[in-house]
Amino acid sequence: MSLAAELNLDIPFSDLRHETVLNIIHTANTLAALGARLFRGFDLTEAQFNVLFSLKHKNVKITQSDLGKRLVVTRASITSVLDKLQEKGLIERVIVPGNRRIHHVELTVKGRRLIDKIEPHYRQALQTVMSGLTEAECRELISLLERVRTTSRAQ
Repeated sequence: MSLAAELNLDIPFSDLRHETVLNIIHTANTLAALGARLFRGFDLTEAQFNVLFSLKHKNVKITQSDLGKRLVVTRASITSVLDKLQEKGLIERVIVPGNRRIHHVELTVKGRRLIDKIEPHYRQALQTVMSGLTEAECRELISLLERVRTTSRAQ
């Protein structure tokens, strides 16, 4: 269904690039809502899931600051998300030897169990949502979106 039909617009879009951007935003919001429903079943927010997922799929120790940069959130936001995850016993902050102001963030055993439990549901939801695209189309979409991000960073 076209975006104009989904939004119940009486007049069609007159600017293709505007329609394209709105399609990206509307699709992202739709996917975020789907994720929110999935994560709510595990008493998590999307941001909390993203932290747990990032911590599971890292190869080196990561600081709170680096985690915030990876997830593209403000310092205050990452602090709040980590506080909530720590209250739930899912992560721990470990002081970096020689620098008491910096903390590494690690999954607890409980946190690892939870992300291991959620991840198959998450991946299945992604497979279902993206099943209408071939692998080649997924690669093309990734490439196109990367080009848009590159151009937008140059502005």
